[in-house]
Amino acid sequence: MEGVMKNQTKKLYYDDPYKTQFEAVIVEKKRHGGKPAVILDQTLFYPESGGQPCDKGFINGIPVKNVVEDGAEIVHVIEKDIDAKRISGTIDWETRFDHMQQHSGQHILSQVFHKLINGKTMSFHLGEKTSTVEINIRMISEEEIESVEKQANDIIFENREIRCSFISDTHIDEVPLRKPPVKTGELRIVEVQDFDYTACGGTHPRRTGEIGLIKILKWDRIRDNLRFEFVCGKRALNDYRIRTNILRDVTNRFSSGEADLMNVVEKLFQDYKIQKKRNRQLQEKLSGYEAMEIIE
Repeated sequence: MEGVMKNQTKKLYYDDPYKTQFEAVIVEKKRHGGKPAVILDQTLFYPESGGQPCDKGFINGIPVKNVVEDGAEIVHVIEKDIDAKRISGTIDWETRFDHMQQHSGQHILSQVFHKLINGKTMSFHLGEKTSTVEINIRMISEEEIESVEKQANDIIFENREIRCSFISDTHIDEVPLRKPPVKTGELRIVEVQDFDYTACGGTHPRRTGEIGLIKILKWDRIRDNLRFEFVCGKRALNDYRIRTNILRDVTNRFSSGEADLMNVVEKLFQDYKIQKKRNRQLQEKLSGYEAMEIIE
């Protein structure tokens, strides 16, 4: 109803992003997208926002299906109705920490693109398996990719502090932000020590070392920009494990060492082209014979 004041949900994940359990009071029950939902006086559940998905977890043992922000309120969409007034909530730590690694990795990657090749970040999406960042550049060389990746990982290995603080937009000129903020009023600033300053509402680790590793997987053109797909932390380890297993299986299949694998593949490709040419020639001869038989 217009004019009705909404409740403001206290965001406990800003106080401690490493905390996984909390107590709260249900201040409102409602329907969201046809499903039961609750608004709490405080929550550890991060809502989907800024390219980062929402947290997963349980409220009184009931699975939380989605978490969205509605003004000052955070709406928790749940699997079924809750009868209690007071609740106990638990977030899935594996999901939370994964999102922290990917999101902080994106901040570092975006700043490196900005510093090295003057590439501005246009969008960011944290996917279930990989993440993407869109940079407003039209082309990039393999050497530049290696430089970007190296510098990003250097920042991680230096284990720099990541600080989160709030500032009024009237003092925003005092902070060397990588890009102008979208929101106004009180802003949350995420700082990678002496490297990057970004207005951001996401969850982040305390130090860059917790990100583990950044690996750029591939890139493609989108509109007039380039979109880079990347993984951080445990995702990077899992990607390396998968690729290592594939490489080992292929080298075993061809009884070849890793260093000789490209030579083996090239020889197979050349043999394939020769065989394809022979097949085409034989097909042409066969077609000629069939035509002669028809004429006769």
